[in-house]
Amino acid sequence: MFKDPIFVVLVIVFIGMIWMTTRQRKTQREAQSFIETLTPGTRVMTMAGYVGYVVETDEQYVTLESVPGSGAHTLWMKAAIRKPIVPVGGEEAAGLDSDVEIPDDVAKLIGEDSSDIDKLTRPDTEPDDNGEKK
Repeated sequence: MFKDPIFVVLVIVFIGMIWMTTRQRKTQREAQSFIETLTPGTRVMTMAGYVGYVVETDEQYVTLESVPGSGAHTLWMKAAIRKPIVPVGGEEAAGLDSDVEIPDDVAKLIGEDSSDIDKLTRPDTEPDDNGEKK
């Protein structure tokens, strides 16, 4: 009975199907419990990729605001909420560090001397009326 290769393949497929469905059910339960416990102030992402903060919830809908305090509210079905968004490193990581220097020109950005770039980008001579260099 166990020597038949078709039987062995069917048993392996059956075990794989059971394992995949239990994983899927577990994921669905976790997602449902997250949606049921949404609280104002939680940052979430929708299935459409919209990221916002929860303002209020009711039985079926969630009101999201893209920027806290902006007053721009959108209404979403709870089923459209995909996952919570947590900034890496906490809330401070969402902003820029004040120690970061932003260069004013490309030369500083790539570490070149700006006079070399000026030589390459600016013509040495002006074109005459015919469009040829003098």
